[in-house]
Amino acid sequence: MMIRRMACLAGLIWILWSIPAQASCSGSGTTWTCPAGASASDIQNAINSASNNAIITLAAGTYSFGSTEVQFSTSKGATLICATAPLSGGAATTNPCTITGTGTLMGIGSFTGTLTNLYRISGFQIQSSTSYVLWFDTAYPGGTGTMQQLRIDHNTFSNMTEGSWAIFFGDVTSTGGYYYGVADHNTVNNATEVALFGWIGNVPVSPPASTLGTGSNFFLENNTINITQNLNASDAGCTDGWGGMALVARYNTSTNCLWTSHGATHGGGPENYEFYNNSITLNSGMSGANDQDCYRCFHDQGSGTILAFNNVFTPYNGHNNEVISVGDYRSYAWSGNPGSGTYSVDGGVQACDGTIANQSYGGITFSDGNRQPTSTWFGYPCWHQAGRDFAGNYNPMYAWNNTWSDIGGAIGVVIPNFGGTPPPGCTVQPGGTCDYVSPHITANRDYYSAVSANAQTSPTSPFNGTTGMGFGTLANQPTTCTTNSTESGAGVGYFATDQGAQGTLYTCSATNTWTVYYTPYTYPHPLVGGDPPPAPPSGLQAQVQ
Repeated sequence: MMIRRMACLAGLIWILWSIPAQASCSGSGTTWTCPAGASASDIQNAINSASNNAIITLAAGTYSFGSTEVQFSTSKGATLICATAPLSGGAATTNPCTITGTGTLMGIGSFTGTLTNLYRISGFQIQSSTSYVLWFDTAYPGGTGTMQQLRIDHNTFSNMTEGSWAIFFGDVTSTGGYYYGVADHNTVNNATEVALFGWIGNVPVSPPASTLGTGSNFFLENNTINITQNLNASDAGCTDGWGGMALVARYNTSTNCLWTSHGATHGGGPENYEFYNNSITLNSGMSGANDQDCYRCFHDQGSGTILAFNNVFTPYNGHNNEVISVGDYRSYAWSGNPGSGTYSVDGGVQACDGTIANQSYGGITFSDGNRQPTSTWFGYPCWHQAGRDFAGNYNPMYAWNNTWSDIGGAIGVVIPNFGGTPPPGCTVQPGGTCDYVSPHITANRDYYSAVSANAQTSPTSPFNGTTGMGFGTLANQPTTCTTNSTESGAGVGYFATDQGAQGTLYTCSATNTWTVYYTPYTYPHPLVGGDPPPAPPSGLQAQVQ
């Protein structure tokens, strides 16, 4: 009997020895590796133990995080990367690193001050049933802080919950979260409507200077978004943004989602939205949302500085007249009397009607410009309105070379008219309703659209320098140009396609005087440094302006 027990024990020891033990992550300094199946806690321990700017490489395999989130350190940077080289767009499909979970998978949940180190997430198949898959946020509540170097690249997001976000910044209590860096070469494949990116915040207490054309934005570039079926227009956005968002979306391809952001009535609205060189396609999967004709394919509810150029739109059925839509929600009084509870069309902030001064909202106090006479301007320039930076400086919108893929033709900026129920006793224009759009946002002052879908063939055709804008070689820029009659510093525009690496936008700063207004920021983004990157990569440094 003893011999039999000894034999059984020996056999058990051999079996246990032959089963591979699940090793934790290992390494030292800036070089760490994690075996397939390592837990979120194992990876967290590696981040905690690693030196600043460490590269933590995950082996091909599946990682089940459950509801546990891997958090980057606020005191040191780190790169999390799959050992298998990614595709040119998205993560590897052969021998991938797949991360699954039921909650937020990776990010930073609470930071303050300025984080200067590089944070990077690269090369993963990512699946989570939560609302915010990758989430970066300042300290709660009312946190302020800046991330200067964040790169999220070559990941594939799939099996996401309807209405969720792949990459999310901030929350409704954040009053000063700024996030700079790039999300590049990612792919979203989902059966129902989800968003690639969201940036939510309250009114910035100390917003930065104008971020137009600088590295002080977050960049979405060379991403692909594929939504099979979109049934809900309110959840149809590829992007969304509230207070303080500064976003550049360029060289992206999307199917069945709309590029959107909120405006001044949502945390003060975005500060900057540059939208260029994107391809937007809708197919039968968009029919349920009733936007198959490209209604508001690019829609900003109205705040800050907005540029849209070189975008191609492919509708499924029909061609809507309102494709590039910039709203001004505070130009529509919804109920009450002007100056005494007159709220804008979506509530929350009183309408801009010439009476708003020292208004409390979102923890700050603001006033509209209230230019006189009130009967002419009705509050203009409105606080944080489109065509102004957050300091109130005049920065008009420009749109050029946006076209239909099937029929050609220029697509310009449209300012929508929401209508609604006028406040009692309101006799303001038009037709007896409180609709202040005409004095607040007008063509050839607050926005300029290209006069033609065609590039310039001579200094006078198709754009002659009097209204709108044009584009083409610098040699064909009109020799004469006009400003507007009330604002100084910018007038009609001309985009010289042969000036600089990506072209240069000139504006008529004074009669017959062209001045550089905008040059697109370095492409690819300095954090990208090559396409695709090696795996594992070498450290990269941002060039933030």
